[in-house]
Amino acid sequence: MADLGVGDWGNFSLVVGGASAALTGLLFVAVSFNAPRIAEHPALRASAGQTLVLFVLPLLSSILLMVPGQPSWVLGLELTVLAAAAGTVLIVVGRDKAAGADRADHSATARFLRLLDHSSPNLLTVLFLLTGGATVLAGHGGGLYWLVPSAVVALVGGVINAWLFLTRLT
Repeated sequence: MADLGVGDWGNFSLVVGGASAALTGLLFVAVSFNAPRIAEHPALRASAGQTLVLFVLPLLSSILLMVPGQPSWVLGLELTVLAAAAGTVLIVVGRDKAAGADRADHSATARFLRLLDHSSPNLLTVLFLLTGGATVLAGHGGGLYWLVPSAVVALVGGVINAWLFLTRLT
């Protein structure tokens, strides 16, 4: 695995994994305080689910990156499978979110919130991770550097999703 220089990615993995774990924990706290209200609304449950996936995805990527001594093709395959699984979950959860969305509110705030919601980074996060896994498998094309935009978009997008989710609770 010396070709990938995975050892050089240790600090990146620690920072991203730590941030992801902390944000995941905070999401669980927010959800637990509002569990009865969330249980009543499919769109809120879906939003919380998508946010959870966005926060956990960089954590899982970081764990896979830190496995010692694994061949590069195994890491590439793991990242590709992780991206496919996350994409599937985000699509399934997103259906519930779209079904429960309130489209009747035409206020400027509601329009802004819908715009943020529609520009959700779910697709970008998964595509960057999938590209990273595929290029690690191929041995060229960016490789692990695709994990950087995947992690950044997932964490920033997760924070935006969390904000949208929490503003809907009030």
